Amino acid sequence: MEELGHAKVSSNYGELLRMIRATFSSANALSKCFLPSNGSGSGRETSVPNHAKSTILVAGVDLALLKRFYDAVIELETGEVKSAIMESSDKLLTDLLLSVDPKNGTRHLEPTPVIRTIIALLENRLFKSPDYHNVLTKLWKLILNLPSNCKTILLQALEKYSKEHLEQLVSIVQTFITSNVGSDQVVIGVDVLREIYAVNEKSQHLSFTSFYNDAVNNDEFDLKEDFRRWRNPDRFPFSFCKYPFIYDPSSKSKILQLDANVQMRHEFQDAVLRSIFIGATCPYLVLRVNRENLIRETIFQIQQQSDDLKKPLKVQFLGEEGVDEGGVQKEFFQLVVREVFDPKYGMFSYNEETRCFWFNSSPLDMDTEYELVGILLGLAIYNGHILELHFPSVIYKKLLNKTPTFEDLAEVNPILAKGLEQLLSFTGDVEAVFLRSFQVSVQDIFGDIRTVDLKNDGGMIPVTQGNRKEYVDLCVEYYMELSIQRAFEAFKHGFQKLCKGNVLDLFQPVELEQLICGSPELDFEALERNTLYEDGYRKDSKVISDFWEVVHSLDEENKKRLLFFVTGCDRAPIKGLANLHFVISRNGTDSERLPTAHTCFNHLLLPEYSSKGKLRERLMTAISNAEGFGLM
Repeated sequence: MEELGHAKVSSNYGELLRMIRATFSSANALSKCFLPSNGSGSGRETSVPNHAKSTILVAGVDLALLKRFYDAVIELETGEVKSAIMESSDKLLTDLLLSVDPKNGTRHLEPTPVIRTIIALLENRLFKSPDYHNVLTKLWKLILNLPSNCKTILLQALEKYSKEHLEQLVSIVQTFITSNVGSDQVVIGVDVLREIYAVNEKSQHLSFTSFYNDAVNNDEFDLKEDFRRWRNPDRFPFSFCKYPFIYDPSSKSKILQLDANVQMRHEFQDAVLRSIFIGATCPYLVLRVNRENLIRETIFQIQQQSDDLKKPLKVQFLGEEGVDEGGVQKEFFQLVVREVFDPKYGMFSYNEETRCFWFNSSPLDMDTEYELVGILLGLAIYNGHILELHFPSVIYKKLLNKTPTFEDLAEVNPILAKGLEQLLSFTGDVEAVFLRSFQVSVQDIFGDIRTVDLKNDGGMIPVTQGNRKEYVDLCVEYYMELSIQRAFEAFKHGFQKLCKGNVLDLFQPVELEQLICGSPELDFEALERNTLYEDGYRKDSKVISDFWEVVHSLDEENKKRLLFFVTGCDRAPIKGLANLHFVISRNGTDSERLPTAHTCFNHLLLPEYSSKGKLRERLMTAISNAEGFGLM
């Protein structure tokens, strides 16, 4: 650092270049630099102002000092210093790669110098430039080919990275992947990103969304070809699908749809062949249902056609004309979801505080009904519909075979979770104050209360300071799993009739929730850009301009209400509002009539109001009083 300062002032870089070449071409020398009190490797204190001397130690290396060094290098006007660092690093990495190459025989590597050297190089932001990716490739190869003991130490060191440093490292890897999509080198970058992803799974510094790659999730990327490679691993050893963390929910939904299309096509072709050789067979899953007896008829027809669930879906309401081009299906899903969550069925209870439904612990045999709900989720996914569901996120964790935690309980029953949290943090005499045993009382849908032992002879075991953690863990297990086990297993069994296997394993729980229920991110600017107009309205019509000015001025809650009013769901498709087919039609001249909507077709009927104020008042009245399901 001191030599950098002198060189910057004097513009004489000779001594600095000599030191850099000597340091960055030797693992022994580089590993002794950037230690807390030895910035130059010469034993002298670094000439850094006192206020800047923050220390972030990883494997003994001061990351703050490293950052200041690379910042100073980047600020230099000359490129000589950067070239010296990169050329020397290239030589160093070439030598280290030889030492880990199995062809050269087994060599003992001293972990500390190697790990410190790698960390010193990983902090080099110059690697963001594709000009240096040939050197970066060698660094990735070194990391991937380290002896197991060295790699373990390196990954443990990376777990100590701060959020800021881990973000920078991920950014460097992502830039490398983006620049090498389509080349063989991309495999190395993705393998390194997988190692960092595993590190982050432990440290939890970054959201899993940080690992999405923009180039791979771009519309220009050939996702269909990558899916084909994934389905043929014997012919194609590499596919991005093997690294699910790199795909965003939109891309994963496309992959799932590709898989669904393949299965639907097989079912369709099999049906056609059977009709030729055996007899007439419908290539579709056709549900002919009566609105007045919707649930019972849906259950009956699904049971009758259980082998056809993966065929393309067609829905017909008895006594009604109309070809199902998607709108009838959407209305069908809206109506069925509304009915099965109706309290009269007793399948789900609603929590006013969380605004979520939860499975009832019912003594009734409702396995068939719960299975139907699971099948409906699968049918919606397979046929490209989102559902207006209000399940807590833990349901999607459980569908992906992940164990619920105490944090999940707070989303299902916040009052119970708060009470258990108070029990855990209480500092007094737990047994005397709380007077609890290893039992819980449960009320069923009929109001009957029964007592359940959380362990054998639970009523005889008091909750104390010593066993309260066990009590809380057993409570979580009971409420989140055991109490609803039969109902949830039937629900999951129905879901897995359509959705299971490798494609489902691509998803995180929150991504699966977005796939089924849509995205909570509402970009109304994108919706405006892609809206279609009919019956005399155009993009530049005054009432349309007024409409969008009113919409963009709404708060988030009222934007959700508007979306619910016109689509029957307050969430966007997983690919965003830009992918919503939204139509606004003229519905007569100025009048006192409210706007109306065909929710099945995302179609808003808007009178040509005489002023923006009147439009706002009429629109707000409509969206505030709409029930949302099948408005027209």
